[in-house]
Amino acid sequence: MFDPVTLIQSFCRNNDQSAFQRFYRMQSNKLWSFLCARGANTELAYDLVAESFLKFSQTICKNPRSPVAFLYRIAINQHIDSYRRQQARPEDSNTELTEASADTQMPIDEKEWLRRLIKTLSESEQNLLLMRYWIGLTHREIAENMDLPEGTVRRQAAASLKKLHQRWLESE
Repeated sequence: MFDPVTLIQSFCRNNDQSAFQRFYRMQSNKLWSFLCARGANTELAYDLVAESFLKFSQTICKNPRSPVAFLYRIAINQHIDSYRRQQARPEDSNTELTEASADTQMPIDEKEWLRRLIKTLSESEQNLLLMRYWIGLTHREIAENMDLPEGTVRRQAAASLKKLHQRWLESE
């Protein structure tokens, strides 16, 4: 198995397209899953993955130190931008609100319930938990992504997990 840093360094130094393709295959499904967990629908998540990898490929060679964390930072920003664009079009959001309210009448599965519970946390807490436990990034990678000390990330992850657990207990 290839290390993501090694693959991206090979891409940057030697313009090795096969290394970038291996990195893409390693990360694209995880990134798509992460974006869906953040609330993107299937189609939007695919679009965001494509846009994120495009921006990633154009900028990663400036600092290939932590490519996975950098890719997720781009994807989060892309998702936020897409949400802002959607909010700028009120006629589209009315349709989605109607559809969302119809969905709340139907029983929800455990995955959807957990996603809704995670949505009650702050955005930084959501991103931290999703990166750590959904995607499996290390505390160090998350720290680099969020521009925080690693110890802070560890404490915030523990506090966010405790808060999520408390909200889970309250919802039962």
